[in-house]
Amino acid sequence: MSLPRKYTNATDYLRDVLNLLSKYRWIYNYQNTHILVRNTFDRFPGDWVDFFSTLSNEELNRLPINGLKNCPDSLAQLLDDIKSLTPCAIYEEVLEDNCEFSHNNGLSAKKRHEIISLAPIINRICTDYKVELIIDVGSGLGYLSHYLNSKYDYKVMGLERSKGFVELALRNQEKFYPKSKNCVIFKELFIDSESSKSITDLVGDNFESTGIKSSALVGLHACADLSVNILDVFSTLQFAKVLIIMPCCYHRMNLQSSNGVNGEEYFVNFPISNTLKELYKEFNAQEYLRTPFLRLSCQQTIGNFINMTEAQHERHAQDLMFRCILQAVAETEHYQVKRLKRKQVNINGENSDENFEGYLRNVRIGHCLLDCRNETVDIDDSFLDKMRLKWKDYKSKCFLMEALTSLQAAMQRMCENVVLIDRIEYMREKGFECMAMKITNDQLSPRSFAIVATKG
Repeated sequence: MSLPRKYTNATDYLRDVLNLLSKYRWIYNYQNTHILVRNTFDRFPGDWVDFFSTLSNEELNRLPINGLKNCPDSLAQLLDDIKSLTPCAIYEEVLEDNCEFSHNNGLSAKKRHEIISLAPIINRICTDYKVELIIDVGSGLGYLSHYLNSKYDYKVMGLERSKGFVELALRNQEKFYPKSKNCVIFKELFIDSESSKSITDLVGDNFESTGIKSSALVGLHACADLSVNILDVFSTLQFAKVLIIMPCCYHRMNLQSSNGVNGEEYFVNFPISNTLKELYKEFNAQEYLRTPFLRLSCQQTIGNFINMTEAQHERHAQDLMFRCILQAVAETEHYQVKRLKRKQVNINGENSDENFEGYLRNVRIGHCLLDCRNETVDIDDSFLDKMRLKWKDYKSKCFLMEALTSLQAAMQRMCENVVLIDRIEYMREKGFECMAMKITNDQLSPRSFAIVATKG
C-alpha cells in the first residue's frame, strides 16, 4: 500500500490514523469472543443501532465501502474518515499459465495462486538487478523454489526452520526434480536478525564455484517476526540486492512486555521505524495498537465481507454470538475458556434457537473450562442453563455482530497499512528504496501485499 493522495509524508498520515484508532478503539481493541464481556453493544450510539437493525443484506455489504447515503451523521463521518485514510491499492492480475507443478500433494488453490502471482514479480525485479541466486526464506516443501528454477532458470537456496519440511522437500526433489540438485538447494536454518553470516556461509559452501554476485531474499509467507528478521538480514547481507516478502500473521509477533492492569502491550518488532515509534509514544498507542489491532490487520479483507450472502451473515452472527455467550458465562463463573483442537460439529437447525441448542449439545467437543489453578472443569448442566439465559437476553441482538464486523472490515486495510508503512519507513530510514505492492487477489489470499526493497 501507499499513502493516500492528500498526504505527502508518513508522519502526517500516521498521526491522523492513530487519532481515529484511539477514538474508535471500542470497535476492535479486544478479541471478538469478548464482545459481551466488554459490553461492546453498549458503545453503539442509539441511532446506529436503529440504522443497522433495518439494513438489507445488500446494504450491509455496501456499508464498509461507504456505499450508503442514509447513515446517521456520526457513522457517515467515521466511514468518510476511514475511506480518506485507506489508500487505493491496484492489483494487477497475473494470467494463470498452464504450468503444472510436478508434485501437487498439499498444494491448495490458494497456495498455487500465490506462487504464480508472486513469481513473475520476483522475476521482473530480479532481472532488473541481474540477480543470479534467489534465497527462498521459509521454503517449506519447495514449491516456490522449484517454480522459480523451472520457469525462470534461477539458482535457488531454500531455507527452512523445520527439519521435517527440509527432509520432505529433499525427498520430493529426488522424486520429481532430480535434475535440479545442483541449482536448487534446501537447508535447515532458523532465521533471526543475526543470520547474515550463516546465510553467507551456506551460499559460499553451495554456490561458491558459480561466483554469485547478486542475490534476492524472497518469502511467500513471512509470518510474524520472521518478516522483520528478513528486513534486518537484507540490510546486512552484502550480496543481497533485492528483497521481496509477503508478511502475514502480524498478531503472532512476540510481546516484549504487557500490562494486565491497563491492557498495554509492547512488541519486540512493532513499531520498528523511528517515524512510528515517536508517534507511538505521543499517542500512547500501546493501549490500542495491541494484539487485537494486529489480528484485525491480517483478518478477512473487505472484499470477502462485501460478497457474503444473507445466510452467511446470519450464520456468522449466530456462531459468534454463541461463542461470546460461552465466554461471558465463563467470565462470570471465573473460568477461562480453552479451545480444543477438535472442531465443533456443524449445526444446521431450522431456526436460531435450534442452532443454539445444537451448539450447547456439542460445546464440550470444541472447548473446555479452566479454573484458577489451570485445572479442567466440566461444562455441566448448570453452566448450560446460564448460557440459555444469556441467549434469551441477546438473541435479538445478533444483527449487531454483523454491524461490528462491517466496521472492522471497513478498518482492515487502514490497519494493515499502518503495519506495512512502519516496515517501509524502517527500510527507508536505512537508506534503501522500499515500497509495498499488491500481489494477489485478496479474496483468494487475504494477505496480498509484498514488501519490496532494493539496494542501489
